[in-house]
Amino acid sequence: MTDEDVEALLEAQRRSYERAGKALRRSWPPEDALDADELRGILADLVYGVLATARPDGRAHASPVAFSVEGGAFWIATVLGLRVRSLRAVPWASFVLSEGQREGAHRALTAEGPVRLHEDAGFASARARLADDWARRHGHAPDWASAFVELRPERVFSHRSR
Repeated sequence: MTDEDVEALLEAQRRSYERAGKALRRSWPPEDALDADELRGILADLVYGVLATARPDGRAHASPVAFSVEGGAFWIATVLGLRVRSLRAVPWASFVLSEGQREGAHRALTAEGPVRLHEDAGFASARARLADDWARRHGHAPDWASAFVELRPERVFSHRSR
């Protein structure tokens, strides 16, 4: 993850808060949003998040996934199955990172936006590009995967307890 990755996500967050309504700003106050160092920290500390998609019939589907960050986007390795079928039908997803409960420190980030599926030759290219970072983050290459989901967030909101 580079400074440019963090800046791209922060810029999406700035735009998101500018467009946010009163209710969202009350529940995710801008003054509690993660700054660059805190964003870098949550992205480095957490290696799993929850990816939510819409099934082709409109029902929700959410599951924990491993991820990496490159080019201001979240990259999720996946097998060919329900998630890929869903994203082919509705190429949009939400991604959530959350850490902490009730008392003490709490950090959360939610991102949503269009996705691009990298399959076949696109998968091989993405795997080669992400291999080193993926192995550092997860301790192994994504050899089990058959596609990558690239989520380029248009909306980002974050929170940390004070």
